[in-house]
Amino acid sequence: MKLEYVSYMSNQANVLNEKDVEDLLYQVREKNRKLAITGLLLLIQGKFIQYIEGPPEEIDKVYIKIKKDPRHSDLLLLDKGVLEDRLFSDWSMAYRKIKDSEIENIIGFKDLELDKLFFQDEETRSKHPVLKVLYNFIRNLT
Repeated sequence: MKLEYVSYMSNQANVLNEKDVEDLLYQVREKNRKLAITGLLLLIQGKFIQYIEGPPEEIDKVYIKIKKDPRHSDLLLLDKGVLEDRLFSDWSMAYRKIKDSEIENIIGFKDLELDKLFFQDEETRSKHPVLKVLYNFIRNLT
């Protein structure tokens, strides 16, 4: 089965409380299960960082919906591509809210300067510490 993935970052249009996030995850996990989509959602410094994987046609549809979702602003595509195997085969949507102190422990950076990510060219952006956080987090979970 051919698989694709998409990773993006966005600002929260409105600050979501824990209940809002729980409600969102409940809805998303059920939909993802039906569409064979798995992935990870991180909440870092008021920003969403998400990685989703699954059938190409479903990934495309979901990403289009995300881009139109009013809970997101300044959405930025971080990475996309083709996969041979899933990274999150058993998870409809893993979630973690990461505190600033945890970010420092993960990669040794005190300030990720996430806003600067929106103003960099693609090559510079691909080396940004937020991608290290995402990939380190994925590696540590699998």
